[in-house]
This record gives sequence, structure tokens and C-alpha cells, in this order.
Amino acid sequence: MIKRLKYHEIDFDKYNACIENSLQNSDYAQREFLDIVTKKSWELIIYDDYEAVMPVPLIVKFGFKIVLMPKLCQQLGIFSNQDSVYINNLFYNYLTKNYIVLFYAFNGNNEVSNIGLKKSYIIPKDQYSEVKKRYSIHRRRNVRIIGDLENNIIFRNSLKSEDRAFFVENMKGIKKKEDASIYFDLMQTLYEQKLMNIEILEYKNQIESMAGLYCGKTNHYLSLFVNKNPLSNTNIPSIVIDNYLKKTIADQDFDFMGSDVENVAKFNERFGAIAYKYPIVSNSKKEVLIQILKKIFFLR
Repeated sequence: MIKRLKYHEIDFDKYNACIENSLQNSDYAQREFLDIVTKKSWELIIYDDYEAVMPVPLIVKFGFKIVLMPKLCQQLGIFSNQDSVYINNLFYNYLTKNYIVLFYAFNGNNEVSNIGLKKSYIIPKDQYSEVKKRYSIHRRRNVRIIGDLENNIIFRNSLKSEDRAFFVENMKGIKKKEDASIYFDLMQTLYEQKLMNIEILEYKNQIESMAGLYCGKTNHYLSLFVNKNPLSNTNIPSIVIDNYLKKTIADQDFDFMGSDVENVAKFNERFGAIAYKYPIVSNSKKEVLIQILKKIFFLR
């Protein structure tokens, strides 16, 4: 009933058919995207003959495959033409019994019993004029391009080689500086494959804000958002998001990809974004080490 397939064993015609007809939002499960962000290091759990599928991203540590969500991929989970709690729990039980799991995120359309939840924020597609009405009063004020900004900012939608220095210097929320280059390389690859849009704001010919937005078939996702520190004008991040929404929100939803960080959550909410939750499996490094030791003991 439940079967585990290595990457080379996957029937991608059946896989693509399943996710294309799934009830769930399958943007992160698109093969083209997953292959890039995991470097093809993912497996698949299937139910019956691809009636339901669950992509499983992997890294290798100490010779063991460990489940960890790849950079820029927020949610995966189970994809099928219906969402069944029974089937979801079968997948969850199989995942936790047969894999060493550090962190795995199901998608917002999956219901899984008795596991943790994380929060994301989404703006449903609508005419831009209607979306803007749902901004907070302060956000509507923030996005006005007036005064000194009016004649000194330009928007750019392409990457240049010199953009890397800005990105690496200003990216926050990373443990090691070299990780910034890894993120930039991913963004550049996705951009070159036409899977990511770039939104850059320059003020007086200097970059102030850079956003990388994954373009899924259903949603657009704020994958990366890097701002100059300090900003010349604190309204610039709001202006960047607003400018992108003007161009896209009539056709596709906009997902902020989080966050549980209070200030970021408030930033999202002031655009009228709606919070939703998705199930996760999360273990500490200590718990993962215990799983590895159990595997070693079992192998012996």
C-alpha cells in the first residue's frame, strides 16, 4: 500500500499527473523546483499506484540519509485528489518509522493528527485596488512614493553580477556568512530557469532592497527578501512588496512564507495577509543523534 522509491525509481509521468490533479497546492512539489533546491537529493513515498505521493528531501550526514526541508522550500507533504486524514497518517507514520527526520513540513491543505504546526501568511488573489483597501492605514501610507523618493528610485527586475555583494553583505537570519552565497546561487539558478522573479529597488543608483519570488503555478512566494542596513528610508521594503502586488495579485495568490517572528508577522499582517497553519515534524539534533544510534544498533 505504501512504498518508498529512490529518485531514479520514480515514474515522473505518474508523479506529475498526481500533483497536477491534486487537491493540495503542489507548487513546491514541482519536479523542476525540487530538483534545483535539493540537487536531486529527494525520494518519494507513494500510496498504491501514485494515488497519493509524498516527496521527501534528504541530506547525508555521517553516512545516513536525514530528512530536512531544503532552502527556499517551505512546505511539501502529501498530494492527491482528496485530503484523507487516514491516508495522511499512514504517510506520517511511514515517514517517522523509516526515515531519520530533522525537519519536515506538510502543506497547508494536509490534515495530520497530533503534530506541531507552523504559520504562514497569504494574500488571496484579487484586483489590486481591492487588495490595497485591506492594507492597514499605516501600510497605505508607507507605500506612497512621495517627496525625495519620487525622483530617486527605480525598480529593476533582473540580476547583475554585482548584486551578489549587496545580497551577501545584507542578508540576515543565517548562521554562517558563506550561506548567503548559497542562497544567492539558488536564487540565480531559479531566476535563470524562469522559476523566480526578481524585484530590486534602487535609490540614487544604489540597491536598497532585493526580493526573490518563486513563481509557482498557484502562488507567488516571497522566498528571499534582503534590505540594506541601514535603509535610506524605512518605507522601502513596503514599497517593494506593493509594487510586486500591483503586477501579480490579480492573477495569483501571494504567500509571504511565514513568519513566527513577531515583527515579520506584523509586517505581513499590515498588507491584509491572512494567517494559515501547516503541520510539521521537528526534532532536535539530540533527537536525530538518538535516531542514528538506534539505526546503528539495529544494523548490528
